[in-house]
Amino acid sequence: MSHAPGSTLKALVKLPRDPLACWEWLGTKNAQGVAQKQINGECWPARRWMWSQLFGPIPPGLVVTTTCGSASCVNPHHLRCCWQSDANRAGAHVTLLPEDVREIRAAGKQRTPDLAARLAERYGVTPNTIRDVWARRSWRKSRPNHGPRKQKEVQA
Repeated sequence: MSHAPGSTLKALVKLPRDPLACWEWLGTKNAQGVAQKQINGECWPARRWMWSQLFGPIPPGLVVTTTCGSASCVNPHHLRCCWQSDANRAGAHVTLLPEDVREIRAAGKQRTPDLAARLAERYGVTPNTIRDVWARRSWRKSRPNHGPRKQKEVQA
């Protein structure tokens, strides 16, 4: 990537103090929040571009995914090159129980900088999932499970 000497380059990522935290992409994102990079007039996922810049070409048939669950993260420590089927299995949704959600919300009242990561590890979800529960973007209504619902009798 060449540029004119003395010119200013726009920052592509926001680097946190903690090197293991997510690197937030500052460029464009698609409707799902996935970081995008324009290359020769074509949009590419920014994590795919980052991988190829640091580790070389991506073998045919492989995808680059994040292990943190953040769609806009391009931290090389959070990137993984794998088959799509492996990425799908790794991203399988974990079901939080209503009591889990209550515990997560209660813990969120005394938030610390690393609380989302610790809770995510405990419940087998991503830190973004924990933050979504706190912000009520998921699990808006948490109702207890009272067993199977009775089906209404159908009259013939």
